[in-house]
Amino acid sequence: MAAVPVWKMLSVDHGDAVASPRVRAGGDWDSGAAKAACPDGLRLAGLAHSGGRGLCTDTGAGDLRSAAVGQTVVTDERYVPSGGDWASGYTKFPCPAGYFLIGYSERGARLSAALCVPARDRLAGTGRTVWFDRADNRPGDAAGGDFAYGAYKGQCADDEYAAGIAFTTRLGSSPGPAALLCRRLS
Repeated sequence: MAAVPVWKMLSVDHGDAVASPRVRAGGDWDSGAAKAACPDGLRLAGLAHSGGRGLCTDTGAGDLRSAAVGQTVVTDERYVPSGGDWASGYTKFPCPAGYFLIGYSERGARLSAALCVPARDRLAGTGRTVWFDRADNRPGDAAGGDFAYGAYKGQCADDEYAAGIAFTTRLGSSPGPAALLCRRLS
């Protein structure tokens, strides 16, 4: 019998939404920010442009996470590969090579950090930018439901994983997530 995909919504409306015991055991990874992390065994598949909502799943790949202990908090562009500007003009928080997104944090409406963990197997490198700062951008057959009613949402396809978040602090723009870097699972 095939496994039934799991979909879980995250929300930082009322403070932290760290659904992972592994992440909680690691301590406060972004002090003072509202933090969200997927339950163990799930990966971040979607984000809302406003409202602090996220979507987690295991569809298409099951648990991607390595048994190795560790996580990386990304608060700058140090992991942007040279020649790899997938969101020109935007601030990018990409995971290091071999890692994928399981969480994020916000200070008010502004993205503060991305939380990445190592994958159990080698991850593919080809990817695409999913923009959602001006309209929804989800697969036509998007599962997971409307995880952020009334807000623009971006979501990777079932055969992809999220590897980075982009946002802007330009005057007059919302500082929330604006794009996801989605990469193929295989």
